[in-house]
Amino acid sequence: MTPHPIGPLRPETQYQRHRQTPDRLNNSMRRAYDLLRSSLQSSPESLYLVEGELTEALSASRNTVRAVLQLLAKDGLVTRSPKRGTRSANVTTLRVNEIAPVEAFGGEHAIHAQLRALDYQILGCPGLVRERLQLVGEWIVLMMESLLVQHDMVLGISVSYVALSPEESRDVVVDEPDAILFLEKHFDVRIRGTKSTTIGATAADAQSARLVGVEVGAPMLFLEDILEDEQGQARALSQFRLRSDLVAFQTNAVRSA
Repeated sequence: MTPHPIGPLRPETQYQRHRQTPDRLNNSMRRAYDLLRSSLQSSPESLYLVEGELTEALSASRNTVRAVLQLLAKDGLVTRSPKRGTRSANVTTLRVNEIAPVEAFGGEHAIHAQLRALDYQILGCPGLVRERLQLVGEWIVLMMESLLVQHDMVLGISVSYVALSPEESRDVVVDEPDAILFLEKHFDVRIRGTKSTTIGATAADAQSARLVGVEVGAPMLFLEDILEDEQGQARALSQFRLRSDLVAFQTNAVRSA
């Protein structure tokens, strides 16, 4: 009689026991999905996808490839039709290791995006913003909310909390929804970089879904930058909610000694 194990099985043990013997070397739908998705998002153009070629490229079975393509289609990353076959969607790649106004988000390969203003207002100086920007004294916070648009396609929502000195806050004119350009244009403030950058994931609430054209609960990417001026003072807290089917992040990382 084989004794039963005491306690729950370890996740890796369950994984090994329940996986089927693959007819190819990398026949995991999860691994194939991640590998293909990342490859499509790093391509600068739309690609025509053939199941037979993908079985070799991914070292996966045709059933696995078919299931992966169905998931990608559900996520909006590929389109499938009887006459046109399967093609990848165009994805905008944002470089997060270069600080630039929205219009130059793509670095050398600018994405030709723009911000369309939705709302702006002076908020006084909310405690959380004061703490995040480490403001001391009589600073005023200007909130600017915009849509990030590329070729009339809404990619996401931008909200910036811009710190203004008492002198800067007098008769302020908001004619530029980009926080970097706004500060440089009106106050000759040079943004030198970020104090921190945070990337995460969230889900579309009802308002976000309506603004960007996705279903409630759809996955969205979250990007937050704290922008610093040349004196090291944090001047803006900029947050983006971005469609995960249309946007990907890219950076060049180095290993420290």
